[in-house]
Amino acid sequence: MLLKPKKTKYKKHHLYKKPKLNKVKTHLVYSNYALVSRESALLNAAQLHSMIMTVKRVLKRKGKLWFRVFPHIPVTKKPLEVRMGKGKGAVDHWITKIYNGSVLIELECDSSLLARSSLMSVSKKLPFKTSFITQ
Repeated sequence: MLLKPKKTKYKKHHLYKKPKLNKVKTHLVYSNYALVSRESALLNAAQLHSMIMTVKRVLKRKGKLWFRVFPHIPVTKKPLEVRMGKGKGAVDHWITKIYNGSVLIELECDSSLLARSSLMSVSKKLPFKTSFITQ
């Protein structure tokens, strides 16, 4: 099941812009290894879900994970072939803004090689450049 917030203050958001710079989530808090973004982008819930499944498949319960991002911004879309007007469309999917240099996933693992291979397999599924860092 895809990720979405349980409760929001407002059902729909205004239009969003691509993020530029980030001052938070740029250092490791929970563990030794992490995957860091090198570009600003928008990450949707399906992409985040595929990241989770890929890491779990490679790790096989040999490490501990912390996800530092969560899709909390709703994106609306009107159905195909609908005339103009009649209000804003329904919520189609959820996204999150990814800033340049922000930590996406933190991983605690005994083996550095296993941590690197699992996070590099995740980075292949993402639509932006990432890098592997250690503390």
